[in-house]
Amino acid sequence: MKIGIVADIHCNTQALEAALSGMGDVDEVFCAGDAVNGFRWSNDVVDLLRTRGTHMVLGNHDRDFLQVREERNGANGFITPENFAFITRAPITYEIELAGRRILMLHGSPFDYNFDYIFPHSDKFKRLGELDTDLFIYGHTHFSVVQQVGGVLVVNPGSTGQPRDPARPKGTYATVDLDTLEVTIHDVDVPDLRASVQHNNETPSAGGNGIWRP
Repeated sequence: MKIGIVADIHCNTQALEAALSGMGDVDEVFCAGDAVNGFRWSNDVVDLLRTRGTHMVLGNHDRDFLQVREERNGANGFITPENFAFITRAPITYEIELAGRRILMLHGSPFDYNFDYIFPHSDKFKRLGELDTDLFIYGHTHFSVVQQVGGVLVVNPGSTGQPRDPARPKGTYATVDLDTLEVTIHDVDVPDLRASVQHNNETPSAGGNGIWRP
């Protein structure tokens, strides 16, 4: 069984389209939060996630957007009823078992649920081995990570739509073979976010590299 993982899309429709196309016929798709960008909404992005049956958690941008929308009575963007139902059903933490693997997904820290950044050099990263799961998926940092911490395989796909890693300037997503626990971090050529929001028709290309095997 194979899953695809995206995160930190930030309204970049073209990058998400390229990632979903690049991951091909995976069995399930996961999104580790931040589909939206600040207080900007994209029905196109959420349409893609919803129609693909994506397992999704809320990121800090998603949460803040919904909070401001409620405070302003919907004044910060038009949302279709289907997409509103999809995004408001997304939890902060998500657990599921697939192919005999226990999967836990959050946008940030699994210890305090306050969207802390967790980098491999941090003390909290070392504590991920304490989690009662086989695979921990997270986002938020915009840096891809694949590392075994104790009995937990930790995967951050990086940012699909808004890369910030100087060493890896392209957007990224991940695929995981749940049978072998082989992980691949794939690159996707990310168009400028402003061009994506303006519905530029140029299509980015997707490729793959960065294979990790247990």
